[in-house]
Amino acid sequence: MKNPLMVMAAVCLLTALPHGAAAQGAATAGAPAPPGSENSEAQAGQEARQAADLDLDQLAGMDVKVTSASKEEERLFEAPAAIFVLTGEDIRRGGFSTLPEALRMVPGLYVAQTNSHLWQISARGFSDLDNNKMLVLVDGRSEYSPELGIVYWDVLDMPLENIERVEVIRGPGGTLWGENAVNGVINIITKSAAQMQGMLVSTSASEETGYTTTVRYGSQIGQNLTYSVFGRASYWEPFESTFGGKGPDEFLLPQAGLRLDWTASSRDTVSLESGGYDGRQGSTSFASNIPASYLVKGGDVQVRWKHTISDRSSIETLAYCDWYTRFGAPGEKRNSCDLELQHSYQITPRQSLISGGSFFSTGDNLSPDPAAYLPERRRTSVIAGFAQYEIKIIPDRLRILGGAKLEHNDYTGFEYQPQGRLVWTPNKLNAFWTSISRAIRVPSRNDSDLDLFTPIGVANGEPEFQVVTGNPNLRSEHILASEVGYRVQPSAALSFDLALYYNRYDNLIVISPSATEVLPTSVLIASQFVNGPQAQTHGAELSATWRPVRNWAISGAITETRGSASAMMATPEHLFNIQSRVDLPHKTEFDSALYHYSALALAPNAANPSLPLQSVPTFNRIDVGVGWHLGSQWTVSLWGRNLQSGHHVETRDDTIGDAAEEVPRSLAFEILWRFKPEPGASQ
Repeated sequence: MKNPLMVMAAVCLLTALPHGAAAQGAATAGAPAPPGSENSEAQAGQEARQAADLDLDQLAGMDVKVTSASKEEERLFEAPAAIFVLTGEDIRRGGFSTLPEALRMVPGLYVAQTNSHLWQISARGFSDLDNNKMLVLVDGRSEYSPELGIVYWDVLDMPLENIERVEVIRGPGGTLWGENAVNGVINIITKSAAQMQGMLVSTSASEETGYTTTVRYGSQIGQNLTYSVFGRASYWEPFESTFGGKGPDEFLLPQAGLRLDWTASSRDTVSLESGGYDGRQGSTSFASNIPASYLVKGGDVQVRWKHTISDRSSIETLAYCDWYTRFGAPGEKRNSCDLELQHSYQITPRQSLISGGSFFSTGDNLSPDPAAYLPERRRTSVIAGFAQYEIKIIPDRLRILGGAKLEHNDYTGFEYQPQGRLVWTPNKLNAFWTSISRAIRVPSRNDSDLDLFTPIGVANGEPEFQVVTGNPNLRSEHILASEVGYRVQPSAALSFDLALYYNRYDNLIVISPSATEVLPTSVLIASQFVNGPQAQTHGAELSATWRPVRNWAISGAITETRGSASAMMATPEHLFNIQSRVDLPHKTEFDSALYHYSALALAPNAANPSLPLQSVPTFNRIDVGVGWHLGSQWTVSLWGRNLQSGHHVETRDDTIGDAAEEVPRSLAFEILWRFKPEPGASQ
């Protein structure tokens, strides 16, 4: 930061008071904290005090279980990847109203807001609204759109109270999770129905940003069946335009969902999840500044069956279908279904094998998009198989994992994604890991089949048109990534997690330089999607947690990213964040956070070199909140967000017409009421 006085003032603000239960929320690798739960405030406080009293060895052995790094449950401290766990308690204590806001806390993750409901979320370069190198999952269901290769974060507006944890992997995950897991995987894991028993009502109100209300109820049928249902409505106020006045980006999203968990036998469990939404988004019509309102609606159903064959073998089957319709730019109608099978086998006490296969099919109708596609309707499929072998060379000290995924898709044919990982834990307080892996991004429908023809002005008295066409002969992008990491806990109150990486990208899909063609009655500015040259990124990600006293915890992260110009056009070189969590007397919480983003300079525009991409100045964000637990059922909190300035811009205009708007300073009032019946009580 350029102003040392501002930095010192912010740090003093963040470290002014002590915190304890927040140690649960600071789930860093060195001193992992247990996932968020539905315990009462008294129980949470007791657990925090017990954790503070553990000796060093006990604290280092506290288990936070993760599954995203190797597709089997393991301690986060020993995970062979750059992984961070954002717990439900983190989200609650941060005073967030949307999941993208909460993801700002994750080290190595770049999160910036374009307008009231559009977000840019990426890791390790290539940031943009149309970021196509991050795979996002909800309980194993992919949220990656095959049209543009993006994630629609605006409709991923799930109740935050339903999230158990979010496991974020920076770096490739193609061997386990398949295509498009190039720069990272965000795996959102929701709570079981048993964790959502009783009644919950929560609401958040901010005159500057918007309003949300969630109602949830869970109960039990017999001894083996639990269920939970919810309804949620969100309304996001339009932000101020950089040209003055309100933008067109208001957003309304009602939704509902259910979860059912059934213990069919001692060896079988079945989970059913389903949900739907029907909302309206404000935007501008394609190739103009005319405000318009567009429909967004969708639904999904998912079934997961876990069967234990023996104490050494188990099978897990996942099947889901989802469908959605969006009008505007982009616009699409899509339905997708996926079937996945995974077998876990403990060969010997030192050797294990995870293998499986999947079949994914997706069909679309792109008539709602104002841009043209040829063909307008298309169905594609992906068939894949994978295997990962693990051997413990020295039990509890040294283990090696190796595996590969082979798959066939309808754009580029057969692809392979191998990886090798090693973890060395010389003692309970230190862990070293390293990996080398290859992952791919398959061309999107837009890359392959776009047929854009749109007026852009007049040249020499003749109408001028922009022409951008897809390329059905594109090859997949691929990345070769080398990573190394170190986790250490030098004391019971302090822990560090460091990751270093070097990524090399080949066959990047880019738009070719424009060529001008003068016709008798018009002028065409034509370009096409092509495979471009190589690029690289490299960097370091450091996170830490410190508990100076029992009821105070501080966590923070520093991210440094460097690379080729094409990889860094929309990525800040420096990111910094720090959070302070404080427990005060009388069940009062004082929490605060600081986020720093370095500037984005002017950059060349491949589609139109005469119009460079706009710059974004350095900006900071300061949030401060106070919460009160009024008995065991009520929680009231007041949050000031973006307190450092009246408003600021966080991103460039997106590539499909929505202008970057001013993110405002805001004041949010939140109320949570929760009634959880006693175990065994009649419902």
